[in-house]
Amino acid sequence: MAKNTVGRLSFNVAFCGIISAISVITMFGSLIPSLAYVVPAIAGIFIWTIGEQINIKWAVLSYITVAILSFMLVPELEANCFFISLFGYYPTLCEKIKRINKKSLQYVVKLLIFNISAVLTYKILCFILSADQLLEGMESFGQWAPYVLWGMGLVAFILYDLVLETYKGIYIKGVKPKFKKLMK
Repeated sequence: MAKNTVGRLSFNVAFCGIISAISVITMFGSLIPSLAYVVPAIAGIFIWTIGEQINIKWAVLSYITVAILSFMLVPELEANCFFISLFGYYPTLCEKIKRINKKSLQYVVKLLIFNISAVLTYKILCFILSADQLLEGMESFGQWAPYVLWGMGLVAFILYDLVLETYKGIYIKGVKPKFKKLMK
């Protein structure tokens, strides 16, 4: 192996290890109940930086690593499920979705991804936990509680997508060039 190839591989492994560790540490923030849905979203953004800085293959490997370590170390089941089912891969997948020519079709695909992952996560969590445990604190909505939760999740997802695109622009224009200059 050439010296440059070994150096690049070493950088990739170290960078992915550091970002993955930061993501797992971030997942521990889900132990604060009000952050159970926010923390997986933040951890997924860290995974996206790997895809942006190195490539998507390394980001996928890091996503798998963080998912496994989070399930082993972080006791918050909902946060882990949301990281695995949506937030861990979604920021990286958005780069592929951007290749779709029509903006309206991009939004349809994004909403489809959210809805499929939300329904699957809800079904899995209802299987593991009881629906009463999952919807705790939403008793005032009665039988409509799952739909209210779904609607609130949809609004939060749309806001997350907007914030994500803003963050990506700032990172690509501001942080990435400085990081590349530092690494030369």
